[in-house]
Amino acid sequence: MKAYITLLSTASYLPGVVVLHDSVRQSNTPYPFFVAVSAVVSSDIDVALMQRGMNVIRLPPPVQIPEAFRRNSGHWANTFDKLHLFGLTDFAKLVYLDSDMIVLKNVDDLFERNHLSAVAAGQREHPDWTRLNSGTMVIVPDKKLPGEMASVIGLAIEQVKQLGSDKIGDQDVVNAYCPDWPVRNELHLDDVYNLFFSDLDAYIKKHGYRMPVDGENHLRDIRIIHFVGSKKPWMKGANINHCLSMLKRKIYPKWERKAFLMYRSRLAALALSKDDGH
Repeated sequence: MKAYITLLSTASYLPGVVVLHDSVRQSNTPYPFFVAVSAVVSSDIDVALMQRGMNVIRLPPPVQIPEAFRRNSGHWANTFDKLHLFGLTDFAKLVYLDSDMIVLKNVDDLFERNHLSAVAAGQREHPDWTRLNSGTMVIVPDKKLPGEMASVIGLAIEQVKQLGSDKIGDQDVVNAYCPDWPVRNELHLDDVYNLFFSDLDAYIKKHGYRMPVDGENHLRDIRIIHFVGSKKPWMKGANINHCLSMLKRKIYPKWERKAFLMYRSRLAALALSKDDGH
């Protein structure tokens, strides 16, 4: 079986999972959608997910990393269970999507791509960003993969230390496991499959990307927007925080703002919006 899958490693991301699932469903895909739920998340979440029409998989105990790095890594510390997904051999192939994403256009073609196909997200604006971003990944599961990937956590920690950081996320582990990914062009997906919402204006104005138009096809139609950062659109005060962020940067990014408000509209439509002055 082939399927879409996301990870829910903390209950606070439930609204994101619901919006992602709704957007995948609206893309008219025939493939099922699964949510992998971390062992530390309350079982009450399973009922909420299934009531929304999602399939639930309970994951084994969390992947362990040194406590100092777990403490310093903030929201990334909750993402290491993503490594468990690489061992889900009940599936022939998975298309993994982060729970802070929204799908604008059908992406079923990803099921035809090779294992570990992903995006070097943001590279058109930041040429030195050559590493895989783990927000969108094509996975061909294998029972041995989670253990093999966990075995390079030490290497990943050393690599982030060399970059002057005391934070580590699942993405660092995947990159340590596949160090030649930057030169394996057959694994590189276009940014349309994982476009940071903060880069929307630059990509649309400078690089020929566009928001999808009903009934039309364009090579650079943006298919997936990634709402990166610790402050998510569903969180309390999100709208105010986004407005303050624009004021601080002294810019008005039209497409970034439109995407943010689009996400907020979807939250409201799904009865997930928090009242914070939107």
